[in-house]
Amino acid sequence: MLENILLGIQGACTVMNLLYMVAGLVIGIIFGALPGFSATMGVAVFVPFSYVMEPGAALLFLSGIYCGGVYGGSIPAVLIGIPGTSASVPTAFEGRALVRKGEGGHALGIVTFASAFGGFWSSVSLLFFSPLLALIALRVGPPETMMIAIFGLSVVCMLSEGNMLKGLFVGCITLVIASVGQDPVLGFPRFTFGQHELLGGFEVVSVLIGLFSIPEVFKMIKNLDDKDEVSKIANMRVDLKDFTGHIGNYIRSTIIGIIIGVIPAAGPDIAAFLSYNEARKVSKHKEEFGNGSIEGIIASEAANNGVTGGSLIPLLTLSIPGSAPAAIFLGAMIIHGLRPGPQLFTVHAETTYTLLIGFAIINVLLFFVGWIFCRFAGKILKIPKQILATLIMGLCTVGAFAISQNITDVIVMYIAGIFGYFLDKYDFPLSPIALGLLLGPMLEEAIMQTGTMFRNNYFMIFTRPIVDVFVFLILISFLWPVFIKRVKKRAEAEQ
Repeated sequence: MLENILLGIQGACTVMNLLYMVAGLVIGIIFGALPGFSATMGVAVFVPFSYVMEPGAALLFLSGIYCGGVYGGSIPAVLIGIPGTSASVPTAFEGRALVRKGEGGHALGIVTFASAFGGFWSSVSLLFFSPLLALIALRVGPPETMMIAIFGLSVVCMLSEGNMLKGLFVGCITLVIASVGQDPVLGFPRFTFGQHELLGGFEVVSVLIGLFSIPEVFKMIKNLDDKDEVSKIANMRVDLKDFTGHIGNYIRSTIIGIIIGVIPAAGPDIAAFLSYNEARKVSKHKEEFGNGSIEGIIASEAANNGVTGGSLIPLLTLSIPGSAPAAIFLGAMIIHGLRPGPQLFTVHAETTYTLLIGFAIINVLLFFVGWIFCRFAGKILKIPKQILATLIMGLCTVGAFAISQNITDVIVMYIAGIFGYFLDKYDFPLSPIALGLLLGPMLEEAIMQTGTMFRNNYFMIFTRPIVDVFVFLILISFLWPVFIKRVKKRAEAEQ
């Protein structure tokens, strides 16, 4: 293996391959930062450009776009409270609050470091633990997917702490909205009211763009004379204590990201929410979450970037893509004559290890490229709010339309934005909506497939070890808020 690693270092460190990595990162960051665009779209658009490249260079170029796209969504999430991708929604909760406190530069610095950290260690796992982690992917079927979705939805209890009833109400309504469209197994339409545009359901990204962008635009217009948001973006400091004081958070969040990446049908958005929830659960400063928590940003960014390397593990070893960009990545590999599986690490060892080593280098470069990008992006806050609000609405409209070239998605975005504004105004949490839309279809399909597997005897799922682990985690998620509340009451009574 050492010989193959040396081959990989030699192949990845050529001048042209390094340039391809940087170019991919820049393109990916731009795609991630634009509302409605994504890492998946970026990789898909540039696959044809990779035809003329050598296989190793092509895979490194597309890997750069993938990693850059996942990271890029966090930049507008911090600066203007609008997540460029759904994986950056938890980052938006904390980043915007830090900008209002004048700590936007610090927030961007933490985002960049946490993203590079999570991505780098996911690439290390890709290099050294691929066969072992691939076994997890083999053991994940519909029952495990169902429990992962339920565990993800249980996060609502933590994210809605303080107004639990409102959070659960919004979450339940969202699950109903997520069922609009064709039944995933039987195929008959539901709640479409004869509109064929709704057969595919609501476009999640369009809803999330409207939900988080339009309320922010309304706030900008309402506070046109407020000048306190021009923070010192140039001061993107990351102190040693920002790492040593949160090292457990970095490691835990990265591991969550890698494991979620390995599991097919999951993705960086689910990893970000789960990791954010776990960080809040163990934090000694829970009151900071939602008000500018560094811990929340670290958890979200280390996890969603940890997915990048994890999602390639089942792809390279089993031909099972762990995420949507990884699925497009599979097509690019086949085009270049590379068939995932055991032979990929022997017959095509030079190209494969060039990719594996290059993936680690990409995440190191991500720190420096992202740092430079953030320095320029920080000037957004100096744009007059009238102009900035207009630009945001224009970008959101274009982004919503670009997903499927469907005007219905644009209409849905504006409707979601108006509802989002009133929900926020009356203190209804928005995070359960994002979770419900992301996990609802996944849960429904997994329930139906599990019922088919066990002939509707759902008690059979408890014979599967991974299911039992997630049942335990779900019970903790539901009972933890109650436990913490009782502990606080007892502590107050003793005082």
